[in-house]
Amino acid sequence: MDKIACSVNSLYEKYPYPSLPIRNENDLVKKLHANVMSKILSSAGLDPASLSGKEILDAGCGTGEKSCYFAYRGAKVTSIDLSCSSLAKGKKLAQDFNLEVDFNRCDIKDFKTQNRFDHIFCMGVLHHTNDPYGRFRVLADLCKPGGTITIGLYNRYGRFLHRAKRMWIKLNAGEDIDRRMSFVERSIYGRKFKNIHEQAYAADKYANPYESYHSVIEVIQWFNKNNISYIGSYPHTDIGYFRSFLTQLKWFRSKNGFFIISGRKN
Repeated sequence: MDKIACSVNSLYEKYPYPSLPIRNENDLVKKLHANVMSKILSSAGLDPASLSGKEILDAGCGTGEKSCYFAYRGAKVTSIDLSCSSLAKGKKLAQDFNLEVDFNRCDIKDFKTQNRFDHIFCMGVLHHTNDPYGRFRVLADLCKPGGTITIGLYNRYGRFLHRAKRMWIKLNAGEDIDRRMSFVERSIYGRKFKNIHEQAYAADKYANPYESYHSVIEVIQWFNKNNISYIGSYPHTDIGYFRSFLTQLKWFRSKNGFFIISGRKN
């Protein structure tokens, strides 16, 4: 495990992410779809019914909510993550709903399998690694011809103001995760965190030791190098250089620092 992976993993071992409050079937299916999955699936032109019987890789699954959603919809799901704490929560969630998910502790760059997948999802993961494109290439090689790959990344422009806030936190609290979390409680929230999910959200957003930033055109170039055709994105953006740049400037104004983008393997 490289230095960046070790430091990032130390955060998620302590604060497994996202630790969503999934208490019942309605939370897993309807609320998760409305709040998260509808955006992810729509960017790839998918709907819940289309997942049944498909081979899905959830790369960087965290605490397993997406993986369990896919399994509930009838997919055969393989999930990988580095954090033992996150994987333990994912396994517990799958057990609670009697769902079959193949959880594995592994870095994306080290993942070996003979399988090829119909759909690959990697949400909020690559930008916490030392080589986002290198890991994307691994995922692209695991995608079946005609299959889809969907990634979520921090945007170079929309994340700008938050980057400034992270610098302010670092100047006041240094590199230590616990000191950062205490500072965030006092200076940003002004109170103790309400629950585990809020704590995990704050840790991921404000205390993560490493993140990188990416543009739509950069990812389109990744797609082109790996024989992948653009399908769609959330928020929607045109993929021409100038038009996508203007769209991302609007994300700066709306403080939309995260974008989802999907392609199809040719």
